[in-house]
Amino acid sequence: MSAVDQIKTTVTSNDVVLFMKGTKMMPQCGFSSRVAGVLNYMGVEFADVNVLADPEIRQGIKEFSDWPTIPQLYVKGEFVGGCDIVTEMTLSGELDALFEANGVKFDKDAAAKIRQANEG
Repeated sequence: MSAVDQIKTTVTSNDVVLFMKGTKMMPQCGFSSRVAGVLNYMGVEFADVNVLADPEIRQGIKEFSDWPTIPQLYVKGEFVGGCDIVTEMTLSGELDALFEANGVKFDKDAAAKIRQANEG
């Protein structure tokens, strides 16, 4: 199976997928850590793919999404964005709306706490 086929299978067979450096329990870069931290804090069930473990996946995901950086978040097979986009969406409430629209369970109180902690 090619890297692109593996990526397609992963994003279509999981509701939420984070392609990241490291794992959700042991991120290996600050940006991956931030996105995994948000998802973990919000109680989102997600598959993590450690791009450091497979150079073909690491390169393949960049080509698959036409996005040059890691991490990359996918919800219901759709590319959402990287760290900056996920951070903005979390703070604006757009990530909550995306999860709700796609039937992804998350802790709404935790999402609200993230926004409160980042006000002003």
